[in-house]
Amino acid sequence: MDTLRRLVDALSRRWWAIALLAAVTVWMARRLFALSAQMRRVTGFDAFDMQQRLGISDIAGQLAHYTPEAVRLYGDFSSTDFLFPFVSSLLWAALLVWGLRRARPALYEAGAWSRLVPWLFLGCVFDWIENVANAWLVGRYPPLHTGVAALAVIAKYGKMVAGSATIVLAVAFALWGASASITRYLRRRMQ
Repeated sequence: MDTLRRLVDALSRRWWAIALLAAVTVWMARRLFALSAQMRRVTGFDAFDMQQRLGISDIAGQLAHYTPEAVRLYGDFSSTDFLFPFVSSLLWAALLVWGLRRARPALYEAGAWSRLVPWLFLGCVFDWIENVANAWLVGRYPPLHTGVAALAVIAKYGKMVAGSATIVLAVAFALWGASASITRYLRRRMQ
């Protein structure tokens, strides 16, 4: 965890690193959407990871449409989707720490923020669990392993909740930090 904390801290200190993380995150998201669209053409459905509402019965019905081409496309999708949650979590964590450092430098220097870092990657962990479960389901079908399908569904909703909370917190801290920086700048200009 200390290595992860140091990485987040280092990235948050460099505007270009945050910009690069944002660009890579957008590129990966576009790739995931493109691969999911290709899967929709082949199977009639988006990749499991891209469907907002998904249940075990949905997985069972959709797997019946997975041809060898769909399995190959899902493999391509998974290769990007294993890196995507980590890169995007790094982005949001770095943005949050950047905002905290700008808004409350003394609080940042106290270091208590470092205890938050593992929680900011909880969505990433759920996403990885979902990815492993989905890869198992696609690679082992038939039959449908309902326990693994249930794990995939639970991890999907855990990812959505934890990831959304991380994004909301990161944006709030970034806005807080930006407004504090602007306020300090304006005070200096007016004196």
